[in-house]
Amino acid sequence: MLLEQHLAFASHTATMAGVMIVNSTATTMMITQSIANTSMRYWLFLNWALAAVLIIDSLLKRSLSRPTVVSGRYLRRSEWLAYVFGAAWGSLPFFIGGSDPRTAVLYGALLILPMIAGMSALLPAVPRVALRYSATAVFTLLLYAALSTANSGIAISLMVLVFALAVYFGMKRTYLTFVSNVESRIQATESHEILIGALNASGQAFAYLDANGTVLVQNDLHKAYFSGTESDLTTGSRRLPKAGERYWQKSVEKVPNGGHVILHTDVTNLEQSKRDIEVAKEEAETADAAKTRFLNSMSRELKVPLDVIVGCSGLMGSDSNIPFDEREFRGYADQIRKHASYLGGIIDQIISFSKLNREAVTADEEVVELSEIINSAVGRVRLASPGYSDVPLQVNIEPGLPQVYYDRTALERIVLNLVTNAFEHGSASPISVKVSRIVGRGILLMVRDRGSGMRKEDLDKAFEPFFQSTRTNELKNGRGVGLGLSVSRKLARQHDGDVLLDSQEGRGTSAFLVIPPSRCVSATDHQNNPAARETS
Repeated sequence: MLLEQHLAFASHTATMAGVMIVNSTATTMMITQSIANTSMRYWLFLNWALAAVLIIDSLLKRSLSRPTVVSGRYLRRSEWLAYVFGAAWGSLPFFIGGSDPRTAVLYGALLILPMIAGMSALLPAVPRVALRYSATAVFTLLLYAALSTANSGIAISLMVLVFALAVYFGMKRTYLTFVSNVESRIQATESHEILIGALNASGQAFAYLDANGTVLVQNDLHKAYFSGTESDLTTGSRRLPKAGERYWQKSVEKVPNGGHVILHTDVTNLEQSKRDIEVAKEEAETADAAKTRFLNSMSRELKVPLDVIVGCSGLMGSDSNIPFDEREFRGYADQIRKHASYLGGIIDQIISFSKLNREAVTADEEVVELSEIINSAVGRVRLASPGYSDVPLQVNIEPGLPQVYYDRTALERIVLNLVTNAFEHGSASPISVKVSRIVGRGILLMVRDRGSGMRKEDLDKAFEPFFQSTRTNELKNGRGVGLGLSVSRKLARQHDGDVLLDSQEGRGTSAFLVIPPSRCVSATDHQNNPAARETS
């Protein structure tokens, strides 16, 4: 309330100064033309000086920003100045003087009372200032009437008192109306703040638009995410496209006055939960498919070699009555060794895959020679499957390649899996192993076969556990359990690299092991520090 009074008075100081200048000048001109020997010029100077005070006050207030809190000192000072201004205007009969006090009292009453009414109408919000001005002006006029002993003084004094009482009661009613309006505005502002606060706390973006589509009320979320505007006013509820990191559900309702109420509900968590459910469903389906593929693989990949081992060992056992010579005995032993080695490889792959998925495998990294790993892997594959000894294989290693900082067992497993896949899927076609250094990419190992290749849909699934593109009934063309590529990629990525695959149906398949520059060790670095890496 105090702030409203402060602002109301400060906004009318220039107007009051103008009224004082115009009225005092016009009064002086009128009286000096009607009555001789007056002192009106002094009275005019006094009112102009007081008007200058109001003008200066107005200019000082105009240069300041609108206050939000006031102390009340400005209004208290204005109340004391009201005594001075009222006394100055009410002293008009003293400056008229002359030989006829009755005329001075009459002029004073006729000119002072309208000024009181004007100030009361101009300052309804600050009745304390207006009443002090009015009371002082009336008191000064009545004082002159009492001192002058004019015959009409009593009648004029009664008239002035009645007028003053009417001004008081009128000002009181006007002030009460002003107070009621201010309280209503305060309550409306508080209700608006409570509403906006509640809407902000709801986590929903709210806006109310009039019939022309202009936003009248909105909370902070609507202002922040929708820039305070709305273009689509189609009633109903709909999901909006993703905006930044959020998803919104928009609801539009039309109100009776033609406007619209718009509510945007943040459904990001709901959308994320939906996506999490979809991902979990896909993972469950993938796991179920992998389990099915695993069981299908095991039904053949384990049973067939076990049957061979059991059959051959039974023929060779002491309970067997079937005679055979040493050559046949060695043949059966070779079959047992061959299928046992095959079973061992399958079990090694399953164990490696299980460890990689179950726990973080601790890498025992060291500086190793890549050519040594490749030659060892090729020898182990040929030894495990004598049928591969006739398959042409060409190894081409670029001279001067750096050593690599790698877990030896992991690197052997990767190369062994890639070479084994080339033998198994190459349809006895020539196989090439090429190792070269690519500028900025480290070392690239390529294992290429010229077999039947893979279809595009099979290529996309090649790294899924237990996936096999084709199956045959011959053990020598068996495809294992479908873990080689999956295990190889996991091991390569643990060492900052990757395993990639490129295949064209009917033209063969190429598998790539990428060893990044951070895993390459130059000869100089190795001499100074065997565990050093070449990071350039």
